[in-house]
Amino acid sequence: MGISTQTFFLYFIHDELAQTATTLNPEGTVALLAMLGQAAGAITCYPIGIISDQYFNSRRKPFVYAACICLGLGNLALVLCTNLEQMMMVVTLLGAANGMYLTMDTSLAVDTLEIDSNGQANSDDMHEVVGAAQLLGVWGVFGFIGSAMGPLIGGIVLTFIGRQDTNFGQFYSLQAYQFLFSLTAVYFLCSAVSLAFVKKKGV
Repeated sequence: MGISTQTFFLYFIHDELAQTATTLNPEGTVALLAMLGQAAGAITCYPIGIISDQYFNSRRKPFVYAACICLGLGNLALVLCTNLEQMMMVVTLLGAANGMYLTMDTSLAVDTLEIDSNGQANSDDMHEVVGAAQLLGVWGVFGFIGSAMGPLIGGIVLTFIGRQDTNFGQFYSLQAYQFLFSLTAVYFLCSAVSLAFVKKKGV
């Protein structure tokens, strides 16, 4: 739900950033920001996995906590951005943190499946292997639900809190974006808190 808030970057650029030759084309600006975020995530995801495996005894939770903190603070920092250069820096941080989050999130999901010391399913029984695959499928479905609900909730927030119809078109107020990005920070806080329910030791 938190990552899906990026859906509204287009509107934020149009409504709140200082207008320059670049931001006058908000679609192109969003594409630029997407490339920055994806590149930052690609840079962090692989080293974070190595660091977790080799230096933290394959622990995942500390990195998810760190990623959630960075993602939450990054979204709060978005409302302070007044120009594209500032937003590019924040989006780079968000991308790097998201790369760390997604890597550790997937690893944590796999690590919490029951496996034996040989790295195989507890039983050679195919039913248990299928059961593990089904659990990963359920985990994936919940991720999809979140990515679908995030834009829905964000759209409601912008529409009912800050929609402004003028002679020059439709805009959303800064207060609406402040509420939206603060809500996004809460999503990431909840994500971190939810790790308390993962009881398996050593992850």
